[in-house]
Amino acid sequence: MPDIKNEICQFCQAELEPVGMFLRVFGPRWYYRGHARCNCKDAQEYWRKYEEEQKKEMLRRAQEEKERAYQEKIARLLKESKLGERFMTRKFENFQVTTKNKQAYEIALKYAKEFEKYKKQGLGLIFTGSYGTGKTHLAAAICHELILQGYQPIFGTMINLLEKIKATYDDDYARENEEQVINKYINCDLLIIDDLGKERPTEWAVEKLYYIINSRYEKNKPILITSNYDIEKLTARLTVKDNLETAEAITSRIFEMCRGVHMNYEDYRKIV
Repeated sequence: MPDIKNEICQFCQAELEPVGMFLRVFGPRWYYRGHARCNCKDAQEYWRKYEEEQKKEMLRRAQEEKERAYQEKIARLLKESKLGERFMTRKFENFQVTTKNKQAYEIALKYAKEFEKYKKQGLGLIFTGSYGTGKTHLAAAICHELILQGYQPIFGTMINLLEKIKATYDDDYARENEEQVINKYINCDLLIIDDLGKERPTEWAVEKLYYIINSRYEKNKPILITSNYDIEKLTARLTVKDNLETAEAITSRIFEMCRGVHMNYEDYRKIV
């Protein structure tokens, strides 16, 4: 045992001997662990408080680590959701609820809060109505809420989403191939397609859209759509050349998979 001096208890002045152990690893060696704790009343109270503080500190660090991991997860899910910078701030908390849009807001909030139930049913929502009524804001708010719950939604316009597929054609070194991108759209917890019908699609785009939506239909996976058009007008917008049958199949699937939420009232962006 090395020459380690005794310490003195700061409360009762008793001598405290060093504490350690001998281990015979590559020869005998003394491992010093500190000095014995005094058993006087003041010393016991001191160590009790010390251990309480140590425990609190461990819990604080564990909570900080948990929060850091949670924030990293949220950041990753947000990135994978394709929710662009424009929609990052569109949440339920800053949605302007009015007497006209209150029902739509409540339906969207209930859907987000009870998503697990609707997911099992394969039930989605389709927000239809005029421009500027808050359809996209509610869709983005649902996306945010699901991410906070740990789900993986994907958000985008039809063109944005399909551009991700096209990008794999021209890049031999792309991290994902066409099949991998499409499988993400098919297998994510909720596929959100914003402003469907706004842009005229190509025949290729309609065929890909049908494949994705029909695959989710067969797997009982929900979709969420926003559009300015009812079923007849949306079918017409998705019809390219002689693919009316495919366009009808798409809208038929959408309206079968989704509960309709109509938002036909004045554009709030034009209200002074």
